[in-house]
Amino acid sequence: MAMCCKVLTLFMVLSVILGGRHDVAGADQQRLIPAALAGEASSLRSFSITSFEDLVAYAKLKAARPYQPEQQVAESLQRLSYDDYLKIHFKHDHAIWAKSSPFWIEMFHPGFVQKNQILLNLVQNKREFQVPFNPANFEYNGDLTSSDVPETTRYAGIRLAGRFPGNDDPQEILTFLGSSYFRCRSAGGIYGSSNRGLAVNIGSNQPEEFPVFREFWVVKPDAVSNRQIVYAYMDSPTLTGAYEFTLEHGRETTTIDVRSILYFRAQPERLGIAPITSMWMWGDGLIAPPVDLRPAVHDADGLLVESEEGWTWRPLCRQSYPSVSRISNKEVRGFGLLQRNTEFETYQDSFAQYHKRPSIWIEPKNQWPTGHLELFELTAAHEGIDNIGAYWVPDTTKPLPQGLPISYRISYFQGDLKSKCREYLGVADSFQVRRQSDSKVHLTINFSGPSLADLAQETPVEINLRTTRAEVMHRNLIRRPHGKWSLQLVLEPTSDAPFEIQAGLSDASRKLTETWSYLCPITPPSYEFPQVYTRNE
Repeated sequence: MAMCCKVLTLFMVLSVILGGRHDVAGADQQRLIPAALAGEASSLRSFSITSFEDLVAYAKLKAARPYQPEQQVAESLQRLSYDDYLKIHFKHDHAIWAKSSPFWIEMFHPGFVQKNQILLNLVQNKREFQVPFNPANFEYNGDLTSSDVPETTRYAGIRLAGRFPGNDDPQEILTFLGSSYFRCRSAGGIYGSSNRGLAVNIGSNQPEEFPVFREFWVVKPDAVSNRQIVYAYMDSPTLTGAYEFTLEHGRETTTIDVRSILYFRAQPERLGIAPITSMWMWGDGLIAPPVDLRPAVHDADGLLVESEEGWTWRPLCRQSYPSVSRISNKEVRGFGLLQRNTEFETYQDSFAQYHKRPSIWIEPKNQWPTGHLELFELTAAHEGIDNIGAYWVPDTTKPLPQGLPISYRISYFQGDLKSKCREYLGVADSFQVRRQSDSKVHLTINFSGPSLADLAQETPVEINLRTTRAEVMHRNLIRRPHGKWSLQLVLEPTSDAPFEIQAGLSDASRKLTETWSYLCPITPPSYEFPQVYTRNE
């Protein structure tokens, strides 16, 4: 999950919002090859792929064959420095479909840390065309020239651009780059937390396996469509997968409907379905390191879960060790890593713009295998490292079936989840942790919302508390103006390990708030110097 700081900066530079850049409406200048003549792709199968059903058949066929490692990027490109790689620019007037479609395609050049290579295909008029790598699509402004690029080179990934409703500026919307990672955004935000197609052996004693999207098929939409379909073939030593992504971009919310079928070459020890990755360095519960004046640094501030038991909010934390938490054994109706706080003053960072990072919400659309939801929190040296993961883990005590279908919707938006069933419920919008020299921990959890604001003064409010590895020594609930309530707790840890706590408010008949759940370190995790000061590197 780790990504060095410069790599993150690189991704941000490559994926900068395209508004205001030079004209992207140039002619389609790609050399397209009909699939029957493409050679490389067609030699692996006797049929074209123009639909999801075709791709499923291909994934099933490939799963029955031994895994073949992907073609490596040429050593000369891997040796490119960060600065040299940034000098390679895609020519925006070479974008595919820039004049004839509401969405168009641009490609990433391989090199530096971008070592995965893909095959790119188009589906037009129910025909398949391959787009071979062409150095003429790029400007080489450093020592590397187009003639230095080996003939075996392929693209590293793709980005989809278009125009959001009500905005004529060209904008980057969705990017596939590296393993099975992809990022998306709504009109008001920028890239932040990311998705992966699948995680294999994540959070286990075995080395994690990173499945790769090896080949893409982008379907040309109608001229007035607001939907874009992308097919992707996943490959790894353990499995193959057929994926369909249906993108619908929006001003407030952008959605991707994901449909996938998995075939196994071997049974995985652990599988992570619909994984989200993010970054959390400091914020509520952990003060900033010396010198750094930013109050908070994170792409997401918590994990939100909806299950049959209700709503749970789990603020993130950076532990001093790799922490894996089982969040829910129940069937989840939805989960996501959210950046609830969208106030600039919370972050005070005009460069990283953490207040514009997207919230990501996952809703299962079919019956997922029984299992549990998991939260993975890693140590991190600096904010350039993705150290947070959330995903569904199926029970693998029994073999997973071949042709395993997994479908879900991903929503990207700013701030908290807007849901009719949550409109009245109170939320835990902030909290503070103070650690005393006598080992006691003082917690203040601040709740707000219509359910609390509308309570009559005489209505008794119950405090619902559950702790593990800590005893509650004192509790006090304070009603404040404007529908805000503060729950003050003093806890005494009973172990050196972090303690768990769940808190919520209710009246005699119903829950008034979501359940606030937290894994609280006894000792704050240390910062690594000088790495944490990414601006001083």
